[in-house]
Amino acid sequence: MAFEMSRRSFLTAGGATMLAGTASMLVGCASGSESGAGSVAAGKDDALKVDSDGKLGGTDSDVSEYYGHVISVSALAKTYAIGEKIVGVAIEYDVDVDASSVDPGHGGIGQQAQEKGLGSFSVLGRSIVTAYVNDKAELSDEGGKSKGTYVIVELDPADAGAQTLMFQMTRGCVGSNGPVSLDSGCVKIAQIKDLKDSAGKKLTGDETSSRYLVASTVLNSEADKFVAGTYDDPKTGFHASFALAQPDDYDKAKKYPITLFLPDAGVTTCDVRVNLRQGLGALAWADGSQFVLTIAGTCCDIETCLHVIEDLIDQGYSIDPDRIYGTGESAGCMALIEYASKHPDDNSFAALMLVAGQGNMTPIAKTPMVIFVSEDDSNSYGGMTDPEKGVASIGIPYVEKQLNCAYNYDGEGHTSGLWIDYDATGEKNPSGNQEGAKAASSQKTLDELMVELSDVCSSACKQAVTDGAHVVFLHVEKGTLDSTDKTVQGGNTHNFTWQYAYAIPELIEWVRDQSL
Repeated sequence: MAFEMSRRSFLTAGGATMLAGTASMLVGCASGSESGAGSVAAGKDDALKVDSDGKLGGTDSDVSEYYGHVISVSALAKTYAIGEKIVGVAIEYDVDVDASSVDPGHGGIGQQAQEKGLGSFSVLGRSIVTAYVNDKAELSDEGGKSKGTYVIVELDPADAGAQTLMFQMTRGCVGSNGPVSLDSGCVKIAQIKDLKDSAGKKLTGDETSSRYLVASTVLNSEADKFVAGTYDDPKTGFHASFALAQPDDYDKAKKYPITLFLPDAGVTTCDVRVNLRQGLGALAWADGSQFVLTIAGTCCDIETCLHVIEDLIDQGYSIDPDRIYGTGESAGCMALIEYASKHPDDNSFAALMLVAGQGNMTPIAKTPMVIFVSEDDSNSYGGMTDPEKGVASIGIPYVEKQLNCAYNYDGEGHTSGLWIDYDATGEKNPSGNQEGAKAASSQKTLDELMVELSDVCSSACKQAVTDGAHVVFLHVEKGTLDSTDKTVQGGNTHNFTWQYAYAIPELIEWVRDQSL
C-alpha cells in the first residue's frame, strides 16, 4: 500500500520513547558520566562500588533509589517564531504532591541562582521562572493545581541553552544536512529540597545538588497534534514523509480546508518533526479549524504533495478540494512558485502564501496570493519587484504595503535591524544587522510592533477585497528587520522574514477566506 499513517504521536514514534516506570537518570553533573558522586549506601566503606572492569557502577540505579517516588521526567517544549525551546520540566511522582511544599526559588543560573536563593529544584544551565503542581505533564496558565502527581518547573525561554535545534548557518549560509537536534537529555534537574505528599509525608531532596535526573522525552503540545505518515507516489516515484494535523472535534460529515506547508532549505532533512520545531510555518495554521500537512525537507515535487492530499481524500479524510492552500518559505516558497507558474490553469490551490522567495510570477494570474519579503533580501525582493518576472508583470491589480519592523530590541533603546557607526559613535548595536544602514529610534516593544503589523496587514487585506485585487504584496522596509528573539543576533534578514510572516494571523485568515 502506497499510503501509511501512524496514529501515535510521531514525536514518540520517531525517536525517544518514555521509559516504562522510570526516568532516565544520572549521578553527577555530566551527562553519561560513569563516575558517581556517591551511592546511597549507609556505610562509608560501601559508598563507592567499583565493577570488576574498573568502572564505577550503579549511577542510574543510585539516583533512582534516592528519588524513590519519581516515575518519569519529561522536557516540555514550545515552538516559537525562532524555533523550538525547552521551557519546562515535568517530574512525575507516584504520589500526589502538596503544592504548598514547592518553592520556585528566585531565578538565575549557576552561582547567580545560589546568590538569589535556590528553591526546591536546580536545573543545570537554566533559570527557573516558577514551579507548581499539576495533574498533567503540561504547563498551566493558572499556576497549576493544589495537588497532583506532577511537579512542573518552568524555565526561562531566554536562556542560551533553551533552543532544541542548532541551525547550521551563519549570515545566510545554510548547512546541507539540516539542523542539529539536541536530544531530551540536555535537560538535567535535581530536587534539592524536601517536598511533601498530600498526606504530609516527606519526599526527600538532595541538598548536595549532585544527583541529577535526566529528561527521557520531549513533549510539545502544539507539535503533538500532528501524526506521522509516509507516501510512495506511484505516479512520480517520489517518497514523502509527512506530518498531518486534523481539525478539533473532527466531523466526517463536514468538509474542511487543508494547508500544505513547505519549509526552507535550512531544514532539509528526512525527519518531518523538524518542520514543526523550526518555526511557525506549519503550526500557525494548526488552530484546530482545518487540516495541516507538511512534508519532510523542501519537496520541490509539488505533484507528489498534491497526490498525498488526493489519497487522503480517497481514504475518507473529509477535505474540501476547493480549499487547498499552499505556503512555503524560501526554497519551499520557490517550489510553489515554480509549480504555479507551470500550471496556471489547474486550480490546484485556492490561494498561496509566499514567504521570502522569488520566481517567474508572470503566469500566475488566477491564484490569490499573499507575498511577504524583506527589502534587505536582495534575491527575494529583487525577484518580486523585477519588471519582467515580478509581481507587476502578472498584469493584475494588487495591493502593496511597506512594513517597518523596527522595535526596541533589548529594552535599552537599541533599535532592531539598524547598524550604528561604531567608529563615529563608539556605540554598539546588539542585533548587528545591515552594514551601512542608518540608526533610528524606536521605543516600541516587540508585542506593540506585532499589533501594529497586524493592523497594517489587516488594512491591506481589506483593501484587496474592496479593490477586487487578489494579490497582497508586503515588503519589510530596508534596515528594520531583525529576529523576533533577542537571544539570536546577526543580520540574516532572509531567514528572519518568516519569523514575522507566520506570526501575523490576519494574513492566514485572508488566505483561508479564499475558495475555488
